[in-house]
Amino acid sequence: MVAHPETNLLSLVEGTQVPGPRITSKGRCLPFDWMTKDGKVVLIEKAVRTVPYGFLGVLFSVYLSQLGLDAFLIGMVLALTVASSAIYTLVASVFADRLGRKRTLIFFALTDALAGAILFSSDSLWAPVAAGIVGNMTVGAGEVGPFLTLEQAILPGASYSRRRTLGFSVYNLVGYVSSSAGALLVGLPQYIGPGIGGYRPLFLAYLASGLLGAYLYSKLSTRIEKEKTATPRISVLSEASKPVVRRLSALFALDSFGGGFIGISILSYYFYERYSLQLSSLGLLFAGTQIITAISFLIAERIARQIGLIKTMVYTHIPSNLLLAFIPFVSSAPIAVGLLLSRQSLSQMDVPTRQSYLMSVVPESDRTPAAGFTNVSRSIAQTFSPSIAGYAIATLWLGSPFIIAGGLKMAYDLSLYKIFHRLKPPQED
Repeated sequence: MVAHPETNLLSLVEGTQVPGPRITSKGRCLPFDWMTKDGKVVLIEKAVRTVPYGFLGVLFSVYLSQLGLDAFLIGMVLALTVASSAIYTLVASVFADRLGRKRTLIFFALTDALAGAILFSSDSLWAPVAAGIVGNMTVGAGEVGPFLTLEQAILPGASYSRRRTLGFSVYNLVGYVSSSAGALLVGLPQYIGPGIGGYRPLFLAYLASGLLGAYLYSKLSTRIEKEKTATPRISVLSEASKPVVRRLSALFALDSFGGGFIGISILSYYFYERYSLQLSSLGLLFAGTQIITAISFLIAERIARQIGLIKTMVYTHIPSNLLLAFIPFVSSAPIAVGLLLSRQSLSQMDVPTRQSYLMSVVPESDRTPAAGFTNVSRSIAQTFSPSIAGYAIATLWLGSPFIIAGGLKMAYDLSLYKIFHRLKPPQED
């Protein structure tokens, strides 16, 4: 094994020993040698977890509609799922470093298994409501639950600091590719059996993913844990990090509040009602959006190396929001789909750059609470959006969520640039 010159420095600064790359006989580094085994386990579990999230995000609102709920009540149920995720995220951000990141991740994986068991065992109306509260299913505008918080804190210590943004890009790429594979499965119920009973195999897959996730998390090493202190305590932010995290939390909340108006479930309902697209067509549509988004993550990392993280976040987000606002004004399904796909090629480039930026501007000891508090703010803000979107659809206009979301997210972009464009992370210096 050949030592990397960055290894010793990284282990001193971040308290984590990252092995140097292994060199092949031809003098090339083996793939992902810049990431530890723990980082690779996190990537594998991300894939396992987000396959069911992919089909749940598309079919959940349609499933609720087939159970007899109207748009407003569907929005309320979606809001409950996001609210429970916010509570779980708050618990993880405050207590995980004390209880152990590994134990906390295993626990939440088992809650997903329980939610899958509830959906699989009953087709009554209470089942999706209970499952949405118990589990961490992603039916909003992106994963914001406890898994994201803890994995976001683990990944910086599992790779070289100069590869941090790439690590987050690959992490999100894996999630979106897996989610796209899940979205392709939403057409299965119509081939399995009549009525809502055809959904049961997918709910069983959700249960299995939770159990497999718990097993994978059990393989994580003790190196993922925060360094123990003489007096273990609940994780809180240092005074130096509080102003930055507070401002970022407020801005991320604004972005997430806007994003909640056009989450996958809301988009699925819109295309289902406006253009009468069936589940199989919706699955192909959202699989396409996930693949395009996944590719954009790698492009985002390259752009960030050239112009910086903040500029990448803002310069790609603004045009995506303009495309979003145009979607409800077109009457043709192919044009609307084209606008959505174009929007997706830009809209999520801020995700890995945002995560990398936050983990770069706070010290290692603050990473779990910083990730937790920003994700909690996003979850809480997104809690209100689906119900408001459902009310707006029912009382105003089917396309109103697109306009509201575009305006709110534009306000976030401009505010983020104004406040943080001068605060550069260490790797950009």
